[in-house]
Amino acid sequence: MTTDEPFTEAQPELSATTEPRGRDRLRAKLPWFALAAACLAADLWTKYLVFYPMSPERTEVRRITDWFSLIIAYNRGVTFGLASGTTPWVLALGTGIVIVLLSWQLWATRADERLKSVALAMIVGGAIGNLYDRSIRPHVELDTRPGVRDFLDWYAPDHWALAGWLREHDVKTHWYTSNVADVLIVCGVILLAWLIITEKPPAEVGVPEAATQEGSHEDIVEVGSAA
Repeated sequence: MTTDEPFTEAQPELSATTEPRGRDRLRAKLPWFALAAACLAADLWTKYLVFYPMSPERTEVRRITDWFSLIIAYNRGVTFGLASGTTPWVLALGTGIVIVLLSWQLWATRADERLKSVALAMIVGGAIGNLYDRSIRPHVELDTRPGVRDFLDWYAPDHWALAGWLREHDVKTHWYTSNVADVLIVCGVILLAWLIITEKPPAEVGVPEAATQEGSHEDIVEVGSAA
């Protein structure tokens, strides 16, 4: 004689990696967009500190160390002077599209991918800083010169062994002039590349252990009944 147990529908279990929705998702993403805003503020603040005490009409160099100086430079291209011959509105449009795509990616990033969120926030903040400098700043600030303001000037001094090694390999000892936004963008891209390279492949989907044990138990019962 057997007794039938009442059937109860299994309730789906909430996964620990379930992404929040609505206001919870907005609250979860606010710190990362705040980080992007902080990167933007750092870029604009440093540009203000350097360029306004140093009049745009002056091109003098402020030597800080034997390998670093503060200079006045205006970059018509993107990071490190790339695409300097491109029409400004094309660069602005392309930069704007990239910012939108990266912001969407930052919004869509899973909550457990914190390093990826940090990298995206750095890139977004830096890109907005350079976009403002290129497209808005000449029309709203006293400094009306076109281009992105660069002031970080790095080079290898002649007395360094590194300088001799670079010259032997036909590499310049004076590197690109940049700004804080460029540094943030490059660091963010390097971090993203590192995450992609070191990313582990997704685990193969297998049968849950509990289900396997249950199936084995049912097979044993059926064999015993047949015997």
